[in-house]
Amino acid sequence: MAHRRAAAVLRFSSLGDVLLAAHVPAFLKQVDRDRRVVFVTKERFAGLLRGHPDVDRVYALEERGSDPAAPSTAVVGKLGVLIAALRGDGVEEIFDLHQNWRSSRIVTAFPQAKHVLPPKYGLRRRLRVYARWFRPEPVPPLLRTYRSAAGLDPDAPLSPWLRNALSEAELACGSEQAPGGSSGRGFVLLGAGARWETKRWPAAHFATLARRIERELGLGVRYAVTGGERAAQELVPHLQRNETPLFLPFRELAAVAAHARAIVSNDSAVLHLGPALGVPAVGIFGGTVPEFGFARQGPRDEVAEIRLWCRPCGVHGRRRCPLGHHACMKQLHPDLVYEALGRAVGDGIQRATRPSRDAGAASRSSA
Repeated sequence: MAHRRAAAVLRFSSLGDVLLAAHVPAFLKQVDRDRRVVFVTKERFAGLLRGHPDVDRVYALEERGSDPAAPSTAVVGKLGVLIAALRGDGVEEIFDLHQNWRSSRIVTAFPQAKHVLPPKYGLRRRLRVYARWFRPEPVPPLLRTYRSAAGLDPDAPLSPWLRNALSEAELACGSEQAPGGSSGRGFVLLGAGARWETKRWPAAHFATLARRIERELGLGVRYAVTGGERAAQELVPHLQRNETPLFLPFRELAAVAAHARAIVSNDSAVLHLGPALGVPAVGIFGGTVPEFGFARQGPRDEVAEIRLWCRPCGVHGRRRCPLGHHACMKQLHPDLVYEALGRAVGDGIQRATRPSRDAGAASRSSA
């Protein structure tokens, strides 16, 4: 028999938003360990939630063109089918993190349930783009908002839900693609892709950063991009011999990223792998800004940006710079991103990769 306190978390898309929303089940179970939690998303993201330790069941909205014979651990169906199944699951609380017409249909289908709709701050973000002279307050990091909505302290610790969801076999496969660097100390994952051009740091800058990481920290690097996207094409001329980007399904990419010392990424889904895996993440921001609430989600996360009067130029990113110069990214020097990486994990890396003074003195005396 279903537990009377069953909660449904709703977030259909996009990938980065689902990664962040998937922290909420852990927040809910911190408040009530006996509470059952189900997660409602699109079919394409259901596999990412497989093995989630705090999700009792996944409901997946069937999408056009999906393979009905494809294996799935989720309950898959049209919206009406999902609503009926949720009723059968005894849902009494609904956390609507999406707040679109689909999620609203689910909410209205449960008039007796407790409805939690965290603030989305859409107006505040738009004011920062189109009426910045109003000086709107920065949007708090999204995971702080989600903690509060779940009844937790906004500073409550995060659980690396995706690391815990990955199987030992998946992590072992990921380890095989994780370079150790010249020091054997590990690697940094570089998220060089993004859907929108105004969110993409130049490939040449990523390559310069990679060489400095290898040279000064003795760490390896792996690039994460989507095959066929422009960022992947721009990266090719800057790759060293035997250097191949990771063109992997996202869950397999996560299994590689779980072994990283840090993640440095554009404002994209790869950035949100950091808190989901417990890996420090540095966000590179150009046409969007950290004040939108999608940065510094984890306790060691950092950002790299330069202040320009034209930023931000869009809420979600744009296909091209409205002014034609893309200065927010082109003028963001790799040294600034390297410094942000140092703030995130530098002390630990320095201690791990460089001999201490005492060790050096001991070696000289023994000689």
